Amino acid sequence: MRTQILFRTACASAALGLAGLVCLPPEALGYAFLGGSLRLAQRDVRVFNNFSDPEANANTQPDPDFPGAIGAPLAIWKAAVEWGSQRHGTGLGDPNNMDGLGSGGADFDFSWQGETNTVGGTNENIVSELVGTSGGIYAFCETPIADGWRIRFYSDAAVWHDSPDSPPPGNTHKDIQGVATHELGHALGLDHSNIPEATMLGALIGSGVTWRSLAPDDQAGVQALYGARSAGKPEIAALFVPAPLVLVVAGLNFAANGNELWFPDGSVGADGTPLVIGGLPSDATRTRITCVLPPNAAAGDVLVHVPGQSGATLSNAFPFEPGQPSCPPIVAYGTPKTTSQATLPALYWSGRPTLTTDDFVIGTTGGIPNANCVLLSGTQRANLPFQGGTLYLGGALRRYPPATLDFFGGIELHVPVAPALVGTRRFYQLWFADAGDAFGVGLSDALQVYFCP
Repeated sequence: MRTQILFRTACASAALGLAGLVCLPPEALGYAFLGGSLRLAQRDVRVFNNFSDPEANANTQPDPDFPGAIGAPLAIWKAAVEWGSQRHGTGLGDPNNMDGLGSGGADFDFSWQGETNTVGGTNENIVSELVGTSGGIYAFCETPIADGWRIRFYSDAAVWHDSPDSPPPGNTHKDIQGVATHELGHALGLDHSNIPEATMLGALIGSGVTWRSLAPDDQAGVQALYGARSAGKPEIAALFVPAPLVLVVAGLNFAANGNELWFPDGSVGADGTPLVIGGLPSDATRTRITCVLPPNAAAGDVLVHVPGQSGATLSNAFPFEPGQPSCPPIVAYGTPKTTSQATLPALYWSGRPTLTTDDFVIGTTGGIPNANCVLLSGTQRANLPFQGGTLYLGGALRRYPPATLDFFGGIELHVPVAPALVGTRRFYQLWFADAGDAFGVGLSDALQVYFCP
């Protein structure tokens, strides 16, 4: 059993006077392979949370896209989904990753199996801390990977930091999520790269927070190893709970028969093998699978496996919490009314429409500078002629408090998520004054928003 070392500290070449100089083999050109890849039966990831630094488990804020996890396990789960075939849930959860979590673009997805109470053996796919340090090594992944792997973080090599935000300044603080993303690249079969911006670069520069986001070289490497994401790969788009203990998985490319649902196994003595419910048919359109939830299904990710053994038969990993629906994506619809200044005030959003985070914001650009405005919401979608444009809201209408567009004609408005909103769908449009318009009114396009716990 050989050990794949993550990286050493910057090499001692002081004559060049370059802080953080990286020493790499001259023959290394871009991504490289360790030799081997993970079978479908080896896609699981678990964490033994023995991380001892207070900052390693300081983040106690739940994240709707990562149900049931906080602290170091949450950071490591985010690292795993970054290698996934597509965006994980909403793609949010990392303010330092502008592309959204889930950037691999390959026929590869890890299966998050939660926490365990042991460091496990060298091939049990567990991430944990190892007491001590070893000559400038921060962490390592034990290989070969054909029968599994194990990742260890040295406790005394750094002050390990778990926050979604960047670690504090200073050379001692290192980012768990970024380092775990690198190490999980080894676990799936990638060796070091010499591309400076790559997550798989062979030396740590700074805190490692930039390694949270895969670079094109990393994406090319995982796609070369597992194949680019197939057009026919199963895809989960949403989860619904029509009755207690019943789950409906909605998406694309499901098999007519023989589908499997993979859940995190919450039973005592679980060994990382997903909890599988098999032999499931889909509906006539092959876009929905219905099952009765097994009692030991734990919060984490659910995946769909259609018959076959290639990575193209396993879906994306999708956030799952027993008894809770997923939060469907926000949908923009309609066409903004062109303003008297020939601009189009299209709505955008940030944050999540969830009670847990309460950070949902609706904004626009392209309005009339310094104009009065009001955000409107309705309970139904509509398409009605209105003041020279179109009103896209119907049902019971609500006006939010009046506001003023900024000097550039933009605004961002926080939409509070009250408990009464959870489980409802609302539609939003912005009205604003436009003195140069024949009707004196400007109108944005609209958003369809579903509010979640």
